[in-house]
Amino acid sequence: MESKKEPSATAVGMQDASPARIAERTDGRGGAAVPRLEKRTLLNEAHYRVSLTDYGNGLAEIGWSFVPVLRPIAVGKGESDFRDLNEQRAVRRARSRLRKLILTTKADHLLTLTYRSNQEDFTQASSDLTKFIRRVRQHHPKWLFIAVAERQKRGAWHWHLAVPGRQDVNLLRACWHKVVGEGNIDVSAPRGNEMQRQLRLVAYLGKYLAKGFDDSETRRLNARRFRSSLGIAVPFETIDLPEEYRLDVIQFMFKYLKQTAGNVGFVWRSKDDRAGWACSWS
Repeated sequence: MESKKEPSATAVGMQDASPARIAERTDGRGGAAVPRLEKRTLLNEAHYRVSLTDYGNGLAEIGWSFVPVLRPIAVGKGESDFRDLNEQRAVRRARSRLRKLILTTKADHLLTLTYRSNQEDFTQASSDLTKFIRRVRQHHPKWLFIAVAERQKRGAWHWHLAVPGRQDVNLLRACWHKVVGEGNIDVSAPRGNEMQRQLRLVAYLGKYLAKGFDDSETRRLNARRFRSSLGIAVPFETIDLPEEYRLDVIQFMFKYLKQTAGNVGFVWRSKDDRAGWACSWS
């Protein structure tokens, strides 16, 4: 037996909700079947998902995506016909997470850790980074970092870390030497004001991160693409789309972003406008 459910239209372009699915069960005493409305039907209505990340000081981003009633069927790992497309999405997700961590911590300096020897073992390089961080935190327990590995043409690994504020270069060098013996560190700040330095670090480390996805060894090891301090709280919030903007979600996004950060910079929109992302910088 089926019962009809009134259609719901909570977002632009949404199709009428499908009829509610009804399951049947007996009353446990051999009686007639009793209709039961499946809970997931009520919780799976189409809508827009809107999120805002406000980093302060004029840096903010907003994203939106249309969530349909029917979700795609999941496939096993590596079984999708669109494996390359999925890997591209994985790169975008990783770069997005990297960006959020850098802007949240207000990292504005680049720390580079290199080896004197030709360190080609990624597992060992990862272990060295862990030991280095432990030593630094013996002196600065709240030291923050976001680290990305890069492989040089000769095969040697080294690390790039985004860190906030001026650094104790002598301490960092001593900690690295205790771990690897001979090696070097370099600390530099990209040119520009505070905001520009942060955004340049986002671009630098994002480039190295994308290269890491193409590296055969890290892919074979299914290695972590980047590392960061634990407990970095990204200022993320979910926003309910007001009823009056149901038919003009783009206008709402731009208005909200401008009110939050004072500016609308770069904008990406899908062809059907069912997904998009905008930030306050260009």
